[in-house]
Amino acid sequence: MSGQRQRISRAESQQRTREELLDAAEELFLANGLGGTTVTKIADAAGRTVGAIYSNFSSKENLCAEVLLRCYMRTFSEVAGKLIQSASSIDDQITQLAHWSAALSGDEGLVALAAEYALAIHKDQAQLAVSQGHIAMGRNLLGAVLANTLPDTTSDDERDAALTAVLATAAGLALGRTLGTIDDAQYVDLLTRTLRLWIADLRQSPNDYS
Repeated sequence: MSGQRQRISRAESQQRTREELLDAAEELFLANGLGGTTVTKIADAAGRTVGAIYSNFSSKENLCAEVLLRCYMRTFSEVAGKLIQSASSIDDQITQLAHWSAALSGDEGLVALAAEYALAIHKDQAQLAVSQGHIAMGRNLLGAVLANTLPDTTSDDERDAALTAVLATAAGLALGRTLGTIDDAQYVDLLTRTLRLWIADLRQSPNDYS
């Protein structure tokens, strides 16, 4: 009947519930951390039941992983799209990527949550597998961003080594930024140097990274 609200499908309802839980969890996790947030608080904030959480996520840690993925991919996808389509020089693209990464590391709540999550799940093989899958998604995006900066002769092993080094450097710098041991300018400088060193190394001669 016209004027009657259209009924949503079960799948749409489940997706809406999932998004509402993620929204509530993101706000609480960033404000209070993983340990300071309970599933009951998340359910209450979302206007849902605890059962709704466990029907969508296997654990609080699993929910936290999805929150982290959403936060990082939301911003990384945006900057990656801009850089992939950019007509600017390679040096400019490297600088833009470093500045974006530094700005992201300035979100101390997000960096602290990621560190707390990593400590909480480091012995949980199932959750580690989930996180490794999420990291692989980030690696693929970073690989697409850096594709134009690497020589055509770069092997898969060399590419993987470069991506691992860049991601590890960025993670360490982000933690240092949160702890106050480095500032934004140092972050940008060190990450830019890392990117340039790897690109220069791969352009000079083939290496064995297997």
